[in-house]
Parts: sequence; C-alpha cells; structure tokens
Amino acid sequence: MTALLAKAAAMALVQHPVVNASCKDGKSFTYNSNINIAVAVAINGGLITPVLQDADKVILLFSLYDSRFIDG
Repeated sequence: MTALLAKAAAMALVQHPVVNASCKDGKSFTYNSNINIAVAVAINGGLITPVLQDADKVILLFSLYDSRFIDG
C-alpha cells in the first residue's frame, strides 16, 4: 500500500510541479526537477524516513517489491 501511495504522490507532483517547489529566502521559489518521496516509518525507539529517489521514474513493480521492508 505504501508503494502505491508514494507512486500516486509522485505522479501528482509531475502534473502539478508548483507543489514541488521550495522557498529559501521568503521571496523567490525554486522548482525542483527531481521528485523524491520520503516515507516515515516507526521503529523501536524512533522514526526513520527512507527516501524513494526519482519516484516518478521508478517502476511500480520494483517499488512494491522493496516496500515489503517498509510495510512489514
């Protein structure tokens, strides 16, 4: 399920790049060319956030395979 949500978020960012922008000085925006999705995962004693680099380009089959470590 996590892989499907990450892929859906990545595809939405492709369609709406203004949402994938950042503002560093309070005045101008930088539009990021890469779409990276972080997923927060609770572990004993803390929280980790693995990042799916270039999530819009990742083939979903590989995402589903890799998510077995995230989804438990």
